[in-house]
Amino acid sequence: MLIVQKFHSIHEIDPEFIPNIEVLLQEDVASFATLVQRHDGAPNGDVFTYFLFFGPTQNAPIGFCQLCLKSIPSKDILPWWRKLKFWDKDHLHWKQATWQVGDGSSGLCVFDPRFARSGKEKVQELIREYEARPDIMAHELYCLKGLQDYTFSKDLETKWSKEAYVLEPLAKAFKTYQDYLQSLETDVRNDIKASWKELHKKGKIDLGDYPTPSETPKTLPIPSEQLEIWDKWGAQVLTFEKDLQVLGCLLVLKGKNGNVFFEPFPFEPEGESIVSDELYTQYALLKFFEMPDARKCHLMKFGSKLVFEEKEDLRFFQAQGFQLKTVVRQFQSELKELSHPL
Repeated sequence: MLIVQKFHSIHEIDPEFIPNIEVLLQEDVASFATLVQRHDGAPNGDVFTYFLFFGPTQNAPIGFCQLCLKSIPSKDILPWWRKLKFWDKDHLHWKQATWQVGDGSSGLCVFDPRFARSGKEKVQELIREYEARPDIMAHELYCLKGLQDYTFSKDLETKWSKEAYVLEPLAKAFKTYQDYLQSLETDVRNDIKASWKELHKKGKIDLGDYPTPSETPKTLPIPSEQLEIWDKWGAQVLTFEKDLQVLGCLLVLKGKNGNVFFEPFPFEPEGESIVSDELYTQYALLKFFEMPDARKCHLMKFGSKLVFEEKEDLRFFQAQGFQLKTVVRQFQSELKELSHPL
């Protein structure tokens, strides 16, 4: 029997639980600070509930789930004749319930594998509870295909589902970057080597490697306030530099248990870049294989995992050894006027 504890703000979560939450989410976020940033940066009116799950003999959380209630703008979507009853103001309080952890690339919950079955049952109970609320007119679930098969209790006419493809991390299966390159298809390996050679031909390009953001060049076009945040996160910064200018950089964040997160920031004008997109990935991998404790390499964009609507879009990364997983986004609404998530 699992015990559930609810928090209506991420700032209410007991600090003693944070290390365990980071372990549960070790392949999704580098630190709890990422969740805090998403919470604080959410649109006004979004109300979050965070669920921590505890086993009968555990003092630390063994599961994590997130719900966001969003106000439905009934005045914008309902026809005038549905709003004539001036004494009936229920539509002003209608909400949509969205179940997802972080950006949804982990589905709607994470559990210690030992409690996966009982955790699934408990989360399904929670979904049923919110479905029974009269003020919640729409429901949205993010589920990992093949791992999470959560369902709705009602079969409504207004519904749809859509699959998206999430880039999985690259596991360190080789000792060195050179060994990794040798494992790739010949044409892929040759293209990568040619990209490095071409970069060298275009001029003296220096690869910068800075232990802290505060040590980066003053020409790095990142606001000082953002650099201070990166410093607090314990980040490192990799750069491509030419003639004292920074052409682009990579943010490096070390997570739990050898998970390392890389996010590229190219600064060159589109169509005039010296550094190709491929080399940002390869510089991340070059650094990854140099880190003795690194276990998995994650690529990010805007602080989230890379998500694609078409499998074809992942070929670039799959050719370099990355894998994918599928997230199914399910939506149902009791309002015909609301056919898509907010």
